[in-house]
Amino acid sequence: MKNKIYLLLMLLVFSVKSQLQAQMRLSGQLGGCNADSISLSYMLNGKTHNDRIAVKNGAFNVIAPIDTPVMATLKLPFQGQSFDYPFFAERGELKLRGSVDNLDSIMNLSITGAPTQNVFNAYIKARMSLIKQADSLDALMANGSADSTVVKPQLFKIGQMISSGLAEQYIRNNPKSYVSLHLLNLLISSRIDYDRANALFQGMDQSLKKSSAGISVKKGLSVLQLSATGKPLKSFSIADIDGKMVTLADYKGKIVLVDFWASWCVPCRQENPNLLENYNKHHAKGFDILGISCDTDVAKWKKAVNEDRLPWKQVRDWEILKYYGLQSIPSNFLLDGNGNILAINLRGEELTQKLDQIFSKK
Repeated sequence: MKNKIYLLLMLLVFSVKSQLQAQMRLSGQLGGCNADSISLSYMLNGKTHNDRIAVKNGAFNVIAPIDTPVMATLKLPFQGQSFDYPFFAERGELKLRGSVDNLDSIMNLSITGAPTQNVFNAYIKARMSLIKQADSLDALMANGSADSTVVKPQLFKIGQMISSGLAEQYIRNNPKSYVSLHLLNLLISSRIDYDRANALFQGMDQSLKKSSAGISVKKGLSVLQLSATGKPLKSFSIADIDGKMVTLADYKGKIVLVDFWASWCVPCRQENPNLLENYNKHHAKGFDILGISCDTDVAKWKKAVNEDRLPWKQVRDWEILKYYGLQSIPSNFLLDGNGNILAINLRGEELTQKLDQIFSKK
């Protein structure tokens, strides 16, 4: 009888220990935090969790049933509002230290005990370094102290690293890290070339690929494959800004850029002058653009079209983003005369070079 009781006690202890090991225990101490609560949100097994956490004198403790690393967000008080602080939550003892006095102090918040977060911090630091390099080169061109013919190629290379190159590098160098899954998911959302994305996924450790996050990324790859380079873009029929129906078949025989944008999208509006320059340069040779706006406000959409002096056809449909599996803008597809995808998400100098290459042969 005693042996049975002892065995049951041991099984109970083992069960409790296993449950504790499968938890994230996060303690925080935030200087300048006068709020009585903050919130933690994360996705687990397809379900969104929003936990309210009590705070006293800037200190808090939270336990969450997180076994494998997931991207989570803490809503922190900041200047009477809230600031979203993303981090990788994972099992174990995590500590958040720092201050919410100002934006710089929030950006310097430190989480210890989280190896996945350490990898992510290194990526963010490297990315910020590239952004500073780009800003410095932009400033040199703006004040005329640097030759633009020398600086522009440098900016182009840095831009490629910021948009995808650095993330791809980190994924290849960290095949067992959940950060790699997160970065690949971002690349898929930005419509990276399918073959590149799939090669990055296949290079990951089997444990990552079989995880719930890995399965989600694999589904994203399947959607991406439907609109991969070389495949025909699915057609549609939408009324343009003047009420006339437009389909992709209208552009047969032309090189066409299908551009997804919105009046409120700053990067989209910044790219419009480059689109206009390329349109004027190659339109007579058979190049066209179809703008697909995600605006919900018709007046603001029409105003932006006029302000940016966009002469190509414009349609408006938010749902078409889902139709093509897009998750963000700006996005675009460059199509050949048969409606097949030549390239995805070309912008700036990249787009100019591609179009120059195409039309130099015509």
